[in-house]
Amino acid sequence: MTPRVGLLALVAIGIVGAGLELAFERHWQTPVQFIPWSALLLLGIALVLLAAGGSPRTLTVVRVLALVVLLASAYGVYMHVSVNYGAGAFDPAWEGLSPLTQWWYALTKSVGSAPPLAPGMLAQSALLLLLASTIKRPGH
Repeated sequence: MTPRVGLLALVAIGIVGAGLELAFERHWQTPVQFIPWSALLLLGIALVLLAAGGSPRTLTVVRVLALVVLLASAYGVYMHVSVNYGAGAFDPAWEGLSPLTQWWYALTKSVGSAPPLAPGMLAQSALLLLLASTIKRPGH
């Protein structure tokens, strides 16, 4: 197996894993929860494009799609931390904590139930796709 094929396989595994996690969490209750589903669709399209061809135009499209997914991932981390931060208000001790501690608790899911690192799965797959796009296909 070539490094390029290995990276593409990891992207595929990441897409399937993230999709399963979203399905298990029933991540479709609000319109904003469809963002990661859209990001997975974009990753899937980019994966197929990269696996099928390697023209400069195709590489540009793949890279742009991967960057869009990276932005969606960053937005997802922000949203998850923000939701957790908002849930902190239900903790009676919340107001007595410093702002830095409050944000730390939101980031580490000490308050709230949104997993801040889950959107990172999208970023990981997008970065692997970008890396794979730098490796030339054998014979090309």
